[in-house]
Parts: sequence; structure tokens; C-alpha cells
Amino acid sequence: MRKRTAPVVIAIVVALLTAACNQQQANPEPATPTPVPTPIIPTKPTYVVQKGTVTRQVQFTGRVGPVKEVELFFKVAGRVRNVNVQRDAQVKKGDVLADLEIAPLERQVAQAQLDLERVKVNLQRAQKANDSAVARAQIELSINQQNYQRLKDMDMTPQRIQAENALELARLNLASAQAAYDASPIQSRGGSPQSMALQRATLDYQTAKAAYDQSIQQIVSGHAYDIANAAKQVALAQNTLDALKQGVDPLLVNDVQRAELALKTLQAQVTDAELIAPFDGKVTSLRISPGSPVQAYVASAVVADPSQLEVNATPDNTTLTDLKEGMPVTLTLVSFPDRPLTGKIRQLPYPYGSGGAATSDQAQAEADKSTHISIDPASLKGTQLILGDLAKVTVVLEQKDNVLWLPPQAVRTFEGRKFVVLQEGNGQRRVDVTVGIVSDDRVEIKTGLKEGQVAVAP
Repeated sequence: MRKRTAPVVIAIVVALLTAACNQQQANPEPATPTPVPTPIIPTKPTYVVQKGTVTRQVQFTGRVGPVKEVELFFKVAGRVRNVNVQRDAQVKKGDVLADLEIAPLERQVAQAQLDLERVKVNLQRAQKANDSAVARAQIELSINQQNYQRLKDMDMTPQRIQAENALELARLNLASAQAAYDASPIQSRGGSPQSMALQRATLDYQTAKAAYDQSIQQIVSGHAYDIANAAKQVALAQNTLDALKQGVDPLLVNDVQRAELALKTLQAQVTDAELIAPFDGKVTSLRISPGSPVQAYVASAVVADPSQLEVNATPDNTTLTDLKEGMPVTLTLVSFPDRPLTGKIRQLPYPYGSGGAATSDQAQAEADKSTHISIDPASLKGTQLILGDLAKVTVVLEQKDNVLWLPPQAVRTFEGRKFVVLQEGNGQRRVDVTVGIVSDDRVEIKTGLKEGQVAVAP
């Protein structure tokens, strides 16, 4: 009996629920409507035309680095033989920091040095012989000049007088012998002493006359010939000396020059295979080790002089076009953000400033592409610069005080014309304007507006 009660109760409950649902569907109640929200009309921001300072500036980051810093690279490709320094090592100008495997080239250099010494010895010997010949030629020239001068200065009058006197004496003797002969008896003249004396006197006179004629001839023409001949000897000696003074055989000089050029060429090739410190400083970067291969013109080490520091930066080309060397800057170091420093742009890279132009692969590798900014020592005031510290660089390009300005979003542009929409009471009015300096947050209004007017943003 109890077992049948539960199903009956369940059936009754289900029937009552079904009847209630049918009655609700037959007499439905009206639904409550959902209210529609009133649309919110957005309010556009407005800006008041103000007077103040408008500044156009650029900012970029840099890093504290040495004024003198050079990337070193091999000018030829090869394999590293020796690395003579470590990073942070102090070096002197001219120190060889590393070199490549160049044993065959070094042997060529040694042979070229021997060749140069040989041709130098030949040239020195020729120069020594030439110097001796010049000395002899100078002596010979001096002797000939003295002989020429002696002949020119020689007085021939005594010789002429002597010849005349000898001739006159012979004539007198002849006249005396002739007088004695004429005074002797005619019949005894044939073999007489007077006849013999006359013959001797005649011969002596003829001899004296010949000597006189010869002497006069010597005085008149012979002496002039001797002078002319001496002059030729002087000229010949001078020519010999002049030729010797021109030096040794030019071919010997050319041999030395060729040998020197060959040696310099080989030595330059050796230098191309070396890293050489360009100044006293510190090795701040070293990227090679013995046995490692290297490419030409790829930086292998950096040498810097940490005693003088500056800020180096690489701003983009758009920024570089606005910069000029000598411009003042403000520097904010990351390590000392509350101590702004002052400085100026010392050098800009080519073509924006005096940095060198890259005209070849080597020049491209050596070209300085950084912007160098010097720091005013007076602005440091005890601030210790830290090598590698980041710095924010601010450069004021233009600045005007006490000018009208609006934020950039208040100025509109249409078909190349700039205008501002002014709020006037419940209405708005469009006004054309001309602008001056444009910065990130302010635009200078040169004409069209007055202080206190209200502009509506787009």
C-alpha cells in the first residue's frame, strides 16, 4: 500500500504545474519597456592662444668616449702571427700591437736591404773618386790660370833691349874690323890678321842679326801665341772641372733610387700587415688572437687616449642636416641626471661637417662617422666622467621669446593653407594663420590670432 503512494503524489504535482503554465500562457502580463539612453555629444578640446617661448630642438643619445680614439685594422687579409698586447694595456706611439704571417715578405725585405747597401757602396765609391778628380782638376786649373796670368804680365822689353844691344855690339865690332882691314896695306890683306878679324866680325854680326830677328819675332808673335795657348789651357781645365762637378754617373744614382723605392714598397707591405699604435694610449678593444684569420680593413683593435673625454654620437641623417659645428649643446649624463653639462659640437661627419670624406675602400674604413661633442670643463664642477656612460644631447635649433603659440593639434592644414577654428560665443570661425617655429608641443603663430582667443581642436 505504501509502495504506491509516492508515484501518485508525483503525478499530482506534475499535473498541477502543467495547469499553471497553461493558465499563464492564456493570460500574459504586459512587458516593461527598456529605456533608450540619451546620446552623449563629445566636447572637443579647446586651446587658449598664449604668449611664451617657443623652442625647436633635437635630442639624441651619445656615449662618453675619448677625444682621441682610433680603430686599427690590417690593410691586407691574412692570419695573425703575434699579438703583443692585451686589452687595457698601455701602449706607446709606434708600438706594434700585432702582425700577420709574412715570413716570405720579410725575406724579400732583407734581400732588398742588401741590394740597397750594395748600390749605395758603388755610389759612394764613385762619389769618392769623383771628389778626388774634382780636387785634381781644381789644382790643374789653378796652375794654368797662374801660367796664363804670368804670360800676360810678362814684360818683353828687356829681351828686346838685350837683342838690340847684342846686334849693336856686333855691328861696332864689324865696323872696327872693317876700319882696321881698310887701313892695312893692300898687298898684305889676303892673309893678314886684319882680314881674319874682319871675317870673324862679319860672322858675329850675322849671328847677332839672326838672334835679333828671332828675338823680335818671339816678342811680337811668339809671346802672343803663348798667351793664347795658356788661355786655352785654362778653358780646358775649367771644362774638365765643370764636368766633374756634375757628379757621378746618373745611372748609379738611379740604381740607389730604384733600390730605395723597392725597399719602401716592401716595407709598406709589412706595415699593412701590422697594427701600430698611432699615439700613446690604451688598448680599449682587442678582437684578434694568434692564428685567427682576419679580413682587410676590418677593425681588429681600438686604441684610445682616456685622458681627454668627450661625447660621441651617431644621430640620423635628418638630425644631422639641422646641426652645425660649433653649436652649443646641453648634456645630461645617465649617471648624473641632475647635473646638466654644457658643450658644443666639435665635429660632424662628412658631408655635414669637417669629418673626412671616404674616397676609397681604405678611406671608407678609416672615415669617422661619429658626431663629436666637446664638454665645457667649467660645467663639470666636480662631476666625474665615466668612460662609456650614456648621455642625452639636446641642441636648441631655434628659440623665440614672448611670441604667440598654440599646440600643434590646434593648427589645421587644408590645400597647403594653415588655419585655426576659433570659438566665439556659441559659434565658430575659421581664421588663416602663418606659423613660425614648430616644435613638438608648440607652434609659433606669427599672424592671424591674438592672445586670449580660444581655438577648437579638429
